[in-house]
Amino acid sequence: MKTKSKTQFEGSWVWKRKREKILLRDEGLCVECRRYGRKDREGLPVRATLVHHRIEYEDAPELALVDSNLVSLCEACHNRAHPDRAAKKGTPPRFGR
Repeated sequence: MKTKSKTQFEGSWVWKRKREKILLRDEGLCVECRRYGRKDREGLPVRATLVHHRIEYEDAPELALVDSNLVSLCEACHNRAHPDRAAKKGTPPRFGR
């Protein structure tokens, strides 16, 4: 089976469906913020906006849809997981949005 590029994979209906499943599993909350008790400005649990691959797609495409390799994160925690990407975008990792 040919491996898709990351862009092709992220645009696929299979990934979109899996992403929604993971967000539901994690109750729509950032698991890292929940773990450390972080809250948003209103004092509410921080909402997740992204699903992160613990082992990157490029390194192990066979794990791309494995639930245990996926975790819901807010943008700040995702930036912390990828400081090189955040720096390229000019977005410093931060909390308490």
